[in-house]
Parts: sequence; C-alpha cells; structure tokens
Amino acid sequence: MISGLVIKVSKERKKFFAMAMTLAIGISSVAQIPAFSADMKLKNPLNRPYTRRIAPVYDYQPDVLLVVADAKADKDEIKETLESVHASATQTVKAGNMQMILIKTEKGKLEETEAKLAKDKKHFSAVGRNYRFKAQFAPNDEDFGESWHLSAMNCPKAWDHGTGGAKVAVLDTGCESNGPDLSGKIEKGFDANTAAAQILGALLLATGTLPGVTDLAGAVAAEASSGAKHDQHGHGTWVASCICAKMNNVNTSAGIAPSSTIYPIRVADAAPGGSAMATDFSVACAMSKVFTSGARIVNLSYGAPYVGFHNASLHAPLHKMFSEFYYVRQGLLFLSAGNDSVFDGTPNLPYINMISAINKTGALTDFSNYGPIIDFTAPGEEIHCMGIDGKESIVKGTSFSSPIVAGVAALILSKNPGLPNFVVEQILKASCTNSSPGWNAYYGWGMPDAQKALQMTP
Repeated sequence: MISGLVIKVSKERKKFFAMAMTLAIGISSVAQIPAFSADMKLKNPLNRPYTRRIAPVYDYQPDVLLVVADAKADKDEIKETLESVHASATQTVKAGNMQMILIKTEKGKLEETEAKLAKDKKHFSAVGRNYRFKAQFAPNDEDFGESWHLSAMNCPKAWDHGTGGAKVAVLDTGCESNGPDLSGKIEKGFDANTAAAQILGALLLATGTLPGVTDLAGAVAAEASSGAKHDQHGHGTWVASCICAKMNNVNTSAGIAPSSTIYPIRVADAAPGGSAMATDFSVACAMSKVFTSGARIVNLSYGAPYVGFHNASLHAPLHKMFSEFYYVRQGLLFLSAGNDSVFDGTPNLPYINMISAINKTGALTDFSNYGPIIDFTAPGEEIHCMGIDGKESIVKGTSFSSPIVAGVAALILSKNPGLPNFVVEQILKASCTNSSPGWNAYYGWGMPDAQKALQMTP
C-alpha cells in the first residue's frame, strides 16, 4: 500500500523491488553527505532570507471548476448533483479509473458552487479551479559563448558511461522537430491545448472518455491529432533542446542526454515573445496522455510562487494525476521553481521534483525562487540551446534548470530502465554537489553530477 494506492506485482517483481529497496537504503545514507565537484561549488546567497516577499497572484478561468469523480460514485447521481447547483459538465478526461470533469457554473456563482461540491465527498474526491500560468523563462542573454552548464554537470565524463535513450515527455508549447539539433528525436506527440482535443477528453484514450465516445472513435480521433512536432512560440523547443539536443553535429550545443527522445504535448501556445499560458485542465489532459506515451519522465516549466501547479491545496484535481503518475506509473515529474526571486513556503511533495537555478559562479541566480519546495538545483542562466529557427538561442530561467535535471534522470533510466522511480531520485541525491551537507532551501539536495549518477546506477 503506497499512499492509499495498491500495486499488484508478480513474485519476480517483488524480488526486484526488494533488491531496489536495499539499493535505495544504501544510497540514502550516502545522500546525507553530498560529494563536491572540483569544478563547481555551490554557495548560499547572503541576501535571500527565508521571508515571503510578494503576495500570491491568482489567475483562473471564470465560472469554471474541475472535479474528480469518486471511483465508486454513480454517474447518474453525479449528473443530478451538478444539476442541483446549476452546473453542467462540458469536458471530461479519464486515466485508468480516474475521471476528471470540467464543469461550467452559473455566472458569478463560482465560489458558492465550489464550496458546495467540495463538501460532497460521496461523489467528488477533489474540487478545484482551472488556474492559468505562464512559462517560466527570462529574456535572452546573448553575451555568453560557451555551454558552461554541461561541464558543471560533469556531462562530458558522464557520456563515457552513456548518452541517454530514455523518452522524456515535455509539456509545453510543442517542440520544433525540423531543426538540426532535434531532427529525428521528436515523436508526433499530442496537442492538448485545442478546444477539439479537450472536448474529446483531450487524450482520447482507448477507454473513451466521454459519454457516447466509443473506443474506435477515440482511437481515430487520437490518430487524427496534428500532434505537437512544431512550435511557434519557442519555449518548448528550448526545453527539449536542453534535454536531448544532438552532439557532434556542429550546431549550437548538446543536450544533457543527447541520445534521448522527446514526446511533446502542447499545453500552451502563443506567438514568439507572447505569453504562453497553461491551465490545470490542459496539464491534466497532457498527464493522461503521458500515461499511454511510454515516457516515465515529465518536464513542466510553468507556474507561480505559492499558487503554482506544485500547490496541492489549490490544484487538488490535478494532483490526483501527479500522484497516480508517481506512485502507480513509476513516473518522475520535474517542475521549475519559478523566476520571482522569492521564498516559496509551499510544502514539499514527494511526487514532485522542484528545481531552482544557479549561475556559473555556483550561486543562486538573482531570479530563482527557493524554499521548502526545492528538491534539486541546476544551471539556469546563459544556457545555450536550439531555437525554432534551428539556430542558437541563449536563454535563462528555471524553465531550463528543470529539464537539465530531467536529462540526468534520463541518463540514469537509459542505463537501467527497470529502476523504480524512488531509486532514480536517490541516485540523483547521492550524486549531488551542495553548499552544505544534506538538504537546504536554496538548492534542495544540490546539483546532480551526471558522471557520478551513472557510476552509481546499477
């Protein structure tokens, strides 16, 4: 029993998990004393106190709620309950036995309807609003000419042990597959940001996610999706490039795991320079599609301090998906900490890895958020990657420190695809360079060392 979820395993898998637990216990003891890199030492900032420096800013879709139907609830009773509060189901997404419903409330009755449905534990296991968040990147910086983050993470030495191969799902603005660094590495993916996709439950799983949507209709609609192999904004392409850009091709830079591949899912869209906005529902749609994509690693570089996707109390329906991905699907979810330069006191969650950003001196960047939310840190400034035009872009933001750590996880899973997710996390922790032994609020467990991580991987 893990967090209320039961996992049935064969005798062989039980033996494997027992071995994995033994390995994790051994690694855990090492994780308390991080190994320091000769090239990069982290140092705590002197001007970043543990205080809250800005008020949370909420942005959500008006007159819209997300509810997760209880697995034992009768669908007719759910319909009657919604009618009793003058609400109607408009879109549905399903993953396994879990069903999330997007409902329309009476105009101006959002808070009242939310309070009534939240009390109805018989029919709904989670109720929340459809929040909206921007991508977490900062303006380009064109003054730097070297990929310092690769040497800081010890990637060249790590590549002697493996260059990746694991699939990573990037929930973003799509990924441009025509550029030289990502050509042949981007799967068709899925567009969860279109009204048509979301009306069909966004994922169009084989089970059929809406009343009247048959297995065949769902399969046909999924096949007809345009996918997410193109990116008009650029953010998703930068993120994907950080993870798996090709090396030795005389173009821009290399990704952390250059032999890995990307499963792109579009959760936001905008013109270049515009604000790409992701919502709870678009991310939920994307997560359900992840379940059938074959990817065990997800990167999501969107959010806001205190109220971002990492806040379980605000995003309870979405966190049903996150916890299912971690505990049942053995997935690893990486989120960016945000670029507001504030202490974020939101409680840490075991099924999410939040990443802060450091600069090339080993200090927390002037924009990175920090606090109990942080699990790891990575370079997030002056990062070289490929843009949608196929040429070099130099970017900064926690949007890019997050996929860099996800790339190290991809290296580990590529070497041993059978590792449980918690063992991958323990390996990451044990490899870390940090400013002090153990965990701290600026860097979490520290910056993973890719070479050491692969050496520790059985």
